[in-house]
Amino acid sequence: MRYLLIIFFALLASCSSQKEANTDSIDIKISKEIISNFDQVKVQITNHLQNKNKYNSSEIFSNSWVSVIKATKTFDEELHIEIKEHQPIASLDRGRFITQEGKIITPAGGNKSLKLVSIIGKENEYLTLLDSIFSLQNILNLNGNSLITIEHRGSGFIEAVDNEGLIYRFNERDFRVQLERLEELILFELNSGINDDIRYIDLRYKNAIAIGNKNMEESI
Repeated sequence: MRYLLIIFFALLASCSSQKEANTDSIDIKISKEIISNFDQVKVQITNHLQNKNKYNSSEIFSNSWVSVIKATKTFDEELHIEIKEHQPIASLDRGRFITQEGKIITPAGGNKSLKLVSIIGKENEYLTLLDSIFSLQNILNLNGNSLITIEHRGSGFIEAVDNEGLIYRFNERDFRVQLERLEELILFELNSGINDDIRYIDLRYKNAIAIGNKNMEESI
């Protein structure tokens, strides 16, 4: 990676000695299916090479979908650029995303519609909530549900919602223990064949689980 960056910045230095890079001689390839618009990426890269955009050499990786750039120049002065994009795993507010590398990015411009878990909370809570997403999703896989949002609502209160609209409530301090109880509840329902049209599951009680249905509430 360091070697690739050295190559890239060396090319930037050579381009900066020119008034403007020849965009016709730039060949850009993006690995895998892209998240962003290809034309948009090309504009971002060429503007970056020509020092026309507001990003410096490192900010482009946090203000676009570009994650890795590999650039090579041929003897006939043609510039070949291979790009890899960030792989997001959760969305945040204000158009931000968390990537697989744990980086927070704010890509400019449009992107494809992404089905990601939405994290709501303070900046210093994001990574903890991200870890909670993975743990909770492993439990929800038992009944085939998918997590849609997770939110830290203050005072250690965590609330999550799945694709069925079912609400899960936890205390941050006892989150792991409460997950075990949720797993036991889901396994019990699966084995018993019970389907009570549950609206919410509140696991914050020490020795009980509060279950809310559309027409009734009960404690177990």
